[in-house]
Amino acid sequence: MAIALPYVEEEFGILTDDDLYLDAMLVKPTNATDKDIKVLRAWVPKYPLTKSSVLTCARQEVKSYGAGGKIANLVFDLRGTGESDGMPGDVNFKLDLAAIKDWAEERFGSDVNFGFFGFPQSRAGRVYVWPLRSGTVMESYHYPPSSSSLSPQTVLYLSSYGNFGRKDDAICTALAEGGYSVYGLDPFRYLLHASANEPLLPKDLQEDIVMLTQMLPNEPIIIGQPMGAGIALMWATLTSAIRGVIAIGRTQAGFAPAHVFQNRNPHTFFLPRHIGKIAPRPVVLIQQKGSMGGDTQRMQALYESSQEPRRWEKVDSASPEFLLKMLEWVLEKRNA
Repeated sequence: MAIALPYVEEEFGILTDDDLYLDAMLVKPTNATDKDIKVLRAWVPKYPLTKSSVLTCARQEVKSYGAGGKIANLVFDLRGTGESDGMPGDVNFKLDLAAIKDWAEERFGSDVNFGFFGFPQSRAGRVYVWPLRSGTVMESYHYPPSSSSLSPQTVLYLSSYGNFGRKDDAICTALAEGGYSVYGLDPFRYLLHASANEPLLPKDLQEDIVMLTQMLPNEPIIIGQPMGAGIALMWATLTSAIRGVIAIGRTQAGFAPAHVFQNRNPHTFFLPRHIGKIAPRPVVLIQQKGSMGGDTQRMQALYESSQEPRRWEKVDSASPEFLLKMLEWVLEKRNA
């Protein structure tokens, strides 16, 4: 007897203002009508990838709320890719996103909480898809360094969950212009693929990061934005093939999603228990303004649990210029 899924999938086309049909699929809870949907998220594939690159993400998210959930996810092919209309080389993706937004309002009403996860095309980042454990892939965007160094330092840059946006694109570009070979990624896309069969344990994260570091040009320094910062720190505790970590804002909250992590035991991913393992590699904790910038008490507990070399910085915002200074410090301490 087939197991009933908590979601259903609906395929259809969305018409753009220049008369192209975008091939789309809506993933929504099995028992939900359109009027029941309160939140709609559209996963934007990174050109030239297609909706298949984010379909698992959509399924995982909707599945986590059960058949009676109120959240739906949309995936679609950009123009000229997959099953969508359009000529190769036509990258007028603004019209695609506008059509998706108009469709969402027309179908679900103006009160639905609608938003995009990601954006179609980076300024300089080239798409790479890394194969990790069986069934697990990691989508990343490579920003080549502007320097002529034969072996530029690799930086692995993790955005906030579900939100590798234009600000992240600009930061990665600036770091590459500073001479680093940068691989940017939305850690949530990776995590949703990695946990498709069952929630993750530290050993699963360890297998993936060990495989990834073996494929990178050299041992990376990891920068993690809020939420992604927790993964950055945990990865560094699980392998010695990471030169240092720069963690920005909230860290522990990154392990909250129960459909992604086996977190019934609160100690499994409790970072103060693990962060001391990173030494003697450098750790930078950055507290910045805003709700995602990090709580002083929790940041202090994390700092006190770490070991030298370490820094705890408080800034309004972690600008590219500031991050370049922190990268210099990490390299200085690592090479000391």
